[in-house]
Amino acid sequence: MPPTSRAVLRSCFLLTMLTVGSASAGDGCTPAWDTTLGVTGMNDLVAAFEVYDDGSGGGDELYATGSFTTAGAAGTRQLAKWSGTGWTSVGGGLQGGFSSTLAVFDGALYAAGYHDLAGGVAGTAKIARWDGVAWTGLDAQLELFSNSIWGLEVYDDGTGPALYVAGNYADVGGTTFDFITRWDGSTWSDVGGSGLGGAGIPLIAIAMEVFDDGRGPALYVGGRFGSIGGVAASHIGRWDGTKWEPLGSGLSGAGAGTGAHAMAVYDDGRGPALYVGGQSFTTAGGVAVSRIARWDGTSWSAVGDGFNSTVWDLRVFDDGSGPALYAMGLFTMSGATPVNRIARWRGDAWEAVGVGVNEDIFGAVVYEDDGVPTLVVGGDFTAAGGLATNRVAQYTGCVAACPQDLDGTGDVGFTDLISVLAAWGPCVGCPQDFDGTGDVGFTDLLTVLAAWGPCP
Repeated sequence: MPPTSRAVLRSCFLLTMLTVGSASAGDGCTPAWDTTLGVTGMNDLVAAFEVYDDGSGGGDELYATGSFTTAGAAGTRQLAKWSGTGWTSVGGGLQGGFSSTLAVFDGALYAAGYHDLAGGVAGTAKIARWDGVAWTGLDAQLELFSNSIWGLEVYDDGTGPALYVAGNYADVGGTTFDFITRWDGSTWSDVGGSGLGGAGIPLIAIAMEVFDDGRGPALYVGGRFGSIGGVAASHIGRWDGTKWEPLGSGLSGAGAGTGAHAMAVYDDGRGPALYVGGQSFTTAGGVAVSRIARWDGTSWSAVGDGFNSTVWDLRVFDDGSGPALYAMGLFTMSGATPVNRIARWRGDAWEAVGVGVNEDIFGAVVYEDDGVPTLVVGGDFTAAGGLATNRVAQYTGCVAACPQDLDGTGDVGFTDLISVLAAWGPCVGCPQDFDGTGDVGFTDLLTVLAAWGPCP
């Protein structure tokens, strides 16, 4: 669809929506905090989650990782799986240190961080692969005390999908590759000479996200650095598969801890953009911000009043009222608005999510629990929504009775069709993306046509 036509359709759709009102999904339901996951919970902090199908017949299941040594039952060390009724151990868990991140690649679950062993298997320090039956190493040779991993992301640079590994390490796989490395399932390779530089900065690569700014999907890497791959880039850089480049003048702020720690792609009505959260930065591309900023592929902009402390994670979640961007971390305020460690952005201002939680949130994941959309959060908190819980909780959304009824009229019709056409193309988290591919296209159009008429 030509860009001009798409813009016209988007404008027509927005005008129509203002006239007829917005959808009201999940009649009779109110999104709320639920602490089922934390009744027993964990005895120490939860850092990250992942959803993975290990092939045992249980379908997609929820995994949590962190520094805990007990999750529901004693001996569930640093990695646990939710069975539907409680937390269970995964292959003997991880030993020593802690785990900070999880990812699914090539049919397996990867756990990485600062652990010494996985399930007692040699050669699994800092990163290991779980296939649902056994742990294996990646020949990473990261046993040194100084090595640590903080981010995992799957990206296809044109040669096939691979797992990208970010952190503070050197000589992965016995070579001089460091900080950001590519694992294709059998071998390690360099990512454009991805060494980090920057005087007076504790160098580390932390967050990664794939974003298409109109030139094709690229891998964005954030952390604490002044250069990446020999290219000046303040705390964030873009890898297109062949070269590194900066995002304008990047991020800046006072303090050695300044950096980008979280990224997510979200469309608040102005088109898909990359949202970047982190610690201490107060400018993005010369624009005044407060620990969170928006990159549209060309320029930086502020995201409301930002926050008074660190943003550790960003997720797009639809609680039944439409996709929104959720920020989580150490903060308690956005300008004059109290937002206790979790806040929601729909395009105008940051909103509180109930009363939030009482201590830090470090990681989150969107998970469908028995068909109900939920945002699962983990950290070091002991209360969520005013309810007692042990370092993990979920914010439960509502199921739309008829998701194709985008204008909330009770019928699927012309304005819903126009909505799909207006959102045509890349549209991560859009309500029009019924098949969840990250693009609005032909199958989404067919979904609307198949539901045409009064909603059931």
